[in-house]
Amino acid sequence: MKIDVMNWKPFLIGKMFDIHPTKAYKNLSKEELNDGGTTPFVVNSAENNGIGGFSTLEATEQGGIITFSDTTDGNTFFYQPKSFIGFAHVQGMYPLERQWTKNELLFLVTVLTFVNLGRYNYGRKMTRENILNTTILLPADRDGKPDWIYMDNYIKSLHHENLSTCVKSGNSMDLQVSAWKEFYLHKLFHAGMGNGIDAVLTTNDNPKYNYVSRDSNGNGVVGFVDEMEGEEPFPAGAMSLALGGSFLGSCFIQKKPFYTAQNVAVLQEKVPLSDYTKLFIATLIRNECKIKYQAFGRELNAHFRKDFTIKLPIKRDANSIIYDEMHEFSDDGYIPDWEWMENYIKSLPYSDRI
Repeated sequence: MKIDVMNWKPFLIGKMFDIHPTKAYKNLSKEELNDGGTTPFVVNSAENNGIGGFSTLEATEQGGIITFSDTTDGNTFFYQPKSFIGFAHVQGMYPLERQWTKNELLFLVTVLTFVNLGRYNYGRKMTRENILNTTILLPADRDGKPDWIYMDNYIKSLHHENLSTCVKSGNSMDLQVSAWKEFYLHKLFHAGMGNGIDAVLTTNDNPKYNYVSRDSNGNGVVGFVDEMEGEEPFPAGAMSLALGGSFLGSCFIQKKPFYTAQNVAVLQEKVPLSDYTKLFIATLIRNECKIKYQAFGRELNAHFRKDFTIKLPIKRDANSIIYDEMHEFSDDGYIPDWEWMENYIKSLPYSDRI
């Protein structure tokens, strides 16, 4: 189905929903809740439907509602299909007059995310009062009411067959990380700051370039903007890296030329690397950030071009390590085994769909 918004009508969220904090187990941290049970708990995250883990405790909220976090920007709206445990700063949206169906709520989630993404940040937080007072456009019927049938049918039209893969599970290569060596990030890539363009300075009258921000969704791309005089876009194939904020360490291969928002670094390859190899490295960067760095505390700005390190497999022949006399990638002369990294990703199920 095609979307034609010409006949959509404005609707106030506060007329359709009550919004209040979800019920939580007070004084329990995410780590304490995540004890290997089957009950999902929703946290302040824009990933995995907001699910922070699974608990053995009983659910505090019924499924079939939308949740969002009031601590971040507008990309945490999720439909929760199952009963779940709430968490601090996680708001629930409870229908006032009519029980919305799953497809209708999924449609609404997309509209809410579109309307609010980029509107809020850690300086201007998104509160439940903001959302209650938000007016959105929705398809309307002849009586001026939301067109429930259209929304339901539109979501149904998006359903496709399950993703398949020709790569069999269980055939992935052995990582053998004990033999890996440490590399400085700035020795592996040309590491530098992005454009640092504030979103309010961008326009989209004749968009030409992707606009990449500190986000963990959509490859970090939050907009499509006009060419900006005096600003050089980064080339397709470069990697973006969020240096701070709640998505610190989010690292993505950018498939098209792009500008960046503030506090985003760009990694450009020194030697040609495949997307598979870059995906391998991006995953290690994200994992390293989860362990050693912290939003609003120990952020990456002062480290990614200085002492940020990751461990990688290295080049070897049949008998020993192969060294680089030029020490291009390592002060010890180690050479990353780019080909092995590529082959490892290719050995994973669904890698053939990349």
